[in-house]
Amino acid sequence: MRRFIFSGLLVGLAVVGVSDRARAKPANVFQILTGFGAKETCSCAFVVEQSDDYCLAFGSQEGYDQVITIDRAAKTATSSFGGNVRTARFTEAQGCLIDPLP
Repeated sequence: MRRFIFSGLLVGLAVVGVSDRARAKPANVFQILTGFGAKETCSCAFVVEQSDDYCLAFGSQEGYDQVITIDRAAKTATSSFGGNVRTARFTEAQGCLIDPLP
């Protein structure tokens, strides 16, 4: 009986230890900012098919000096700020999707 309880306790501790590391890390405000800029710019450029100048202004957030680029050949928009870089890619089937967080 002791063995069964001890084994159950060890398994329970292992599950708790592993599940703590399996959780997704919360995004910081700069990852959200750059992700939003990349996604909005990508959608503007490739879904709505607006000009680069219009879309760069559309994807920018006032008060933040983001660097946003549009790559028409690769159908991507990339936004960077505060050491964070996020890219959104256009596909015909799904529109623009943001890359996963690191």
